[in-house]
Amino acid sequence: MYRAILLALISCAAFSVKAQWSLNGNSGTNPPSNFIGTTDNKDLVFKTNNVERFKIAQGAMFFKPHTVDGDGIDIIDDTQNRNGGTDVVWIKSVYAQPNDIGLLTVSSANWQYPIFSARENGKILMGVTWNNTGLTSCSDCNSYRLFVKDGIKTEKIKVDIASANGWADYVFDKDYQLRSLEDIKTYIDENKHLPEVPSTDDVLKNGVELKEMNVLLLKKVEELTLHMIEMNERLKKQDELISSMKKRK
Repeated sequence: MYRAILLALISCAAFSVKAQWSLNGNSGTNPPSNFIGTTDNKDLVFKTNNVERFKIAQGAMFFKPHTVDGDGIDIIDDTQNRNGGTDVVWIKSVYAQPNDIGLLTVSSANWQYPIFSARENGKILMGVTWNNTGLTSCSDCNSYRLFVKDGIKTEKIKVDIASANGWADYVFDKDYQLRSLEDIKTYIDENKHLPEVPSTDDVLKNGVELKEMNVLLLKKVEELTLHMIEMNERLKKQDELISSMKKRK
C-alpha cells in the first residue's frame, strides 16, 4: 500500500512538472516576466551537441559555426513577389553617429585590413581601413563614396556629364580663342607640361580625376586637330602658290 501511494505521488509530481511546459506558444504569458533569456549578468548561450553555436552577450551577438562543411549564417528569402523597396537584410543605425563607425564590416583573419566596410558616414571601403588617411582623409573626400585599394577590374565604367559645356566640343565654336603654337611652346619651355594639364607634382599630390582628365585630353586633341587643319590649309596654299610660280616660268 505504501509503495502504491509513493508511486502515485511521484506520478503526480512528474505530471505537474511537465504541465509547466505550454504547448500553446506564448498564449497566457506576460513578456516582462515570461521570456527566453537570463536575469543576471551572464551571457545567453545556445548549444547543439554540447558545442556553443550562438551567444548573446552585453550589446553583442556571436555566431560560432564550428563546422568545415557549412555556411555560418544562411538568410534564405523564399517569399515570392515581394513589394518594391523591401530588403532581405537591412542594417541601420537609429541615431546619427558623430564618429565614423562601421555599420557592416567583413574581414579576413587579419581584422585590421577589412575586405569590405560600410560606414555610418555613407562611405564604402574595400581593402581600406577606416583610419587610412592616405585614402579616406583627402581634402575633397566628402565628394566621394567608394574607396578601393589595389585597383578595380571591370568591363564597363559610365561617367555622367552634368551639362553640355562639360564636354570639350566648345573648342569648335567660331568664337573659341585657339592658343597659338608659339604661345604653347613658350609655356612648355617654362613649365615643362601642357597648359591646363596638371604637372607631375600636382598629380602625385592630388591624384587624377578621370572625368576631368578625359575631357581635358579631348580638348587638347581637338585643339591639335584645329592646328593641323590650319597647317594643312597653309600647305595647300603654299602648294598652289608654288605650282602657279612654276607655270609662269
